[in-house]
Amino acid sequence: MKFDVELDDKGEFIGTLPPELTTVLERLRATAHGEGYGKGAQKTAEEAKKQIEDAIRAEKAKLEALHPVEKAKWDEIDTQNKLLKSQFESTVQESRKQLTAREEAHAIEITKKLDALKTREAKIQALVKGHLRDLAAQAGARDESLTELEVILQHRIHFDDDMEPFVVDEAGQPAKTAAGNPLGLDVFVKQYLDNHPHHRKPVAGRGGDARRGASLSGGATHTTIEAARARIDQGDRSTAAIDELFKATRKAPAA
Repeated sequence: MKFDVELDDKGEFIGTLPPELTTVLERLRATAHGEGYGKGAQKTAEEAKKQIEDAIRAEKAKLEALHPVEKAKWDEIDTQNKLLKSQFESTVQESRKQLTAREEAHAIEITKKLDALKTREAKIQALVKGHLRDLAAQAGARDESLTELEVILQHRIHFDDDMEPFVVDEAGQPAKTAAGNPLGLDVFVKQYLDNHPHHRKPVAGRGGDARRGASLSGGATHTTIEAARARIDQGDRSTAAIDELFKATRKAPAA
């Protein structure tokens, strides 16, 4: 296919170009533009890559320059942390030692006070026991019964918080008089001897003692001295056992 075209002095086409020629020219223009754009983009990318690499190298150089300073800074912080940790552990250990020492001292003090209270209570109980013996003797108790009476009577004596003695009844409650007042020790001892006359001294003119080992008949029961004493020796310190021993050892009526 052959086309005739005219150009002006500037090299521009004159008139309307045939469509076929226009198509060819457009294709040539697009190809030339694409090649030029591609080369431009590649150059721009290479320049951008170089700028990024240069920036990275610059930042890396800054970091490397600061590394010794930063390392020294963190080393100092680490040293301070270790020192603070050591001081804290020492403080905790010292506090524990002081606390343990205070607790031990307090425990020793409490133990001493308890020992002193126990000693005081034992002395008071011994005094009350002796007082009961004296009251029993004054109320006419037999000399042979005084030791046993100390044990019997003491079981009915309790102490309040101030270690003041008071009498309790068979149920363990504070004993009262008919008027509702606390029962005194002297009254309690006299009442007990009145209710257990075999602990009193015999009336003048009564018969002699029964022979050791003999069976005594004071009613429905017959207990030998050996049997009654064996009961006591086996650990039975009840009122019944003690009464039984005294019944076995008291003077028999005259034949």
